[in-house]
Amino acid sequence: MAASGTSNLRRAPRFVVTPKGELSDGTKTMRALIQDVSDTGVLLVCSKEFAPGQVLTLSMQLSPGTFVVCEIEVRHSNDMGTGARIVSMDDKNRQAYERYLQEYFSQQLSKSG
Repeated sequence: MAASGTSNLRRAPRFVVTPKGELSDGTKTMRALIQDVSDTGVLLVCSKEFAPGQVLTLSMQLSPGTFVVCEIEVRHSNDMGTGARIVSMDDKNRQAYERYLQEYFSQQLSKSG
């Protein structure tokens, strides 16, 4: 249930994926499993919960040979997963991420159509 004054609607479509990732808080690196992605954020599972507002570095292997590194800001975190907004990504990583989303989206459309 959405908290009072917040919307449960997402602005960007999400795609269910399962790439592996690593999170770093600047002192420690932890493994993570990416549950879904959108052009603005990610949902991931990690053995640690994080504080909302915490900024982490996320390294994702989206497909063989495709690695993306970005900074994320934790929006919510509990034992079910961590939702985060992508706050920064350099041009090279942004291009690889957008290419991955486009390829994944076209594959999903061809399966449903």
